[in-house]
Amino acid sequence: MKGIGYYPAVSYWHLRDPRLKLGVMIIGATLILTENTLPGQLFLLTFNLLLLVSAHLPLKRGWQVIVAFRWLLGLTFLLNLVTGTVAGAFLYFGRILNLLMLSSWLLGVTEALTLIKGVELTLWPFRRFLPVGEIAMALGLALSFFPLLLEEAGEIMLAQQARGVTFQTKWTRKIRGLLSMVIPLFISALRRALEIAQAMEARGYVPGEPRGSLYALVWGRKDTLCSLLILLFSLLWWGKGMIG
Repeated sequence: MKGIGYYPAVSYWHLRDPRLKLGVMIIGATLILTENTLPGQLFLLTFNLLLLVSAHLPLKRGWQVIVAFRWLLGLTFLLNLVTGTVAGAFLYFGRILNLLMLSSWLLGVTEALTLIKGVELTLWPFRRFLPVGEIAMALGLALSFFPLLLEEAGEIMLAQQARGVTFQTKWTRKIRGLLSMVIPLFISALRRALEIAQAMEARGYVPGEPRGSLYALVWGRKDTLCSLLILLFSLLWWGKGMIG
């Protein structure tokens, strides 16, 4: 999906440890979800755009995210407009938009394998209570599976359109067209899942057993400084909310 995948570039954020970027994502998402004013959401949107610029990511990624999730944004706005107020509708619209922008930034500056390793190391202190390796593996499979399924869905849609199936007419025909796409996509997903399972077994994967890693993550002084600045910013933000 455009605007979601990794974007190769040389920037400050590309060179940072994935654990730092996960921390930025968690703190940013917390600020977005707890901010209850429209000016605050607009400020956070500006901050997210600055993250994209500082990471040398094209700003068109933001537009691509909006286009990709236009139905979610539109439905969220309409539902809150019907059940609440105009201000509330714009507030929830801003929240979802900010979360999408922040997610696009994280996936744009972090390769899937390093992100998986970062999740595993972040959750490592909880290994006595959580299957840390399995959680990281599931995340990795989801990140690698999702783009493949989207590409497969596009190919199936083109093949169905070539056979005369239409997705642009009455809603009854649209439902039939979607069903004709969903069933082959489901079968393809099962086939890919079986192939991945066989490949993991061939490579000797055993759940719960220690595994090596292609990437050796190194936490540097710049990561520490950046994490302290982000933590200070979040404390000042929450302090502003308590005073207000």
